Amino acid sequence: MLAHAASDRDAVLQQLAALLSSRDHPQDALYAALRRRELGSSTALGDGVAIPHTRVEQLDKPLAAFVTTRSGVDFQAPDDVPVDLFFALLVPAHATSEHLAILAEFAECFSDAAVRELLRNAREPQRIIDILSDSLTGAAA
Repeated sequence: MLAHAASDRDAVLQQLAALLSSRDHPQDALYAALRRRELGSSTALGDGVAIPHTRVEQLDKPLAAFVTTRSGVDFQAPDDVPVDLFFALLVPAHATSEHLAILAEFAECFSDAAVRELLRNAREPQRIIDILSDSLTGAAA
């Protein structure tokens, strides 16, 4: 979802939970899990990026959603920069090593200032997918 109007952390987490929800994983349960994880410690990386993530019982494969906000949201980032790029990740509860590997890949991807700028300027969902795919495979975005 591009340019969501969320103005606070909970609104962003609600939107991400809505995008990731299914019949087996209702929005309220996903929101509660993401919020619980966020209350433990912020998933903000700095430079306007956060990767809210949690492990989910009875999930078969990782799921992800990406949201940008029109203006930055206070996400208790280590650099105090408001967050406007949110990449949410749900992984199966038993997939600890996969969870950590995916987080590391995306943290590296988002550490690139050029990638962050491309994501901020993207206007179509497919463009976001292309930017992330190119960054993760090392291709030029």
